[in-house]
Amino acid sequence: MLKRFSLLAFSLVWFFAFNEPAGSVEVAKVTLPQLSPLQWEMLRQQQGDHLRPLAVDVSLAIYNGRVTAATIRRGTGYSDIDKTIVTWIETRWKTHSWFGGGSNFVISLNVDPAIRQIVFRRS
Repeated sequence: MLKRFSLLAFSLVWFFAFNEPAGSVEVAKVTLPQLSPLQWEMLRQQQGDHLRPLAVDVSLAIYNGRVTAATIRRGTGYSDIDKTIVTWIETRWKTHSWFGGGSNFVISLNVDPAIRQIVFRRS
């Protein structure tokens, strides 16, 4: 019995060691949200003098390659701007068709009013 268990454990370690994806896997290519000049100005005031980008975290639910729901976990402090970002994501983002999805995905964005740019935040 102990011999069988050792063989099973070795097989599982072998499987996971050599079947793990190398690096990151691309599941989608998306365009980032666009904001109006007035929204950028409101964010610039929120940013203050520290000039660091504002962090935004969004939860996603994905089904069959389409974003079915997006909700703000941590926002900019302006509900209309957060809503603009959520609407942009829900209406324009898709994943590759092979990516089935799920309901607990979180993306993190940096919103930088100083240069009017939204980018993915690296962890």
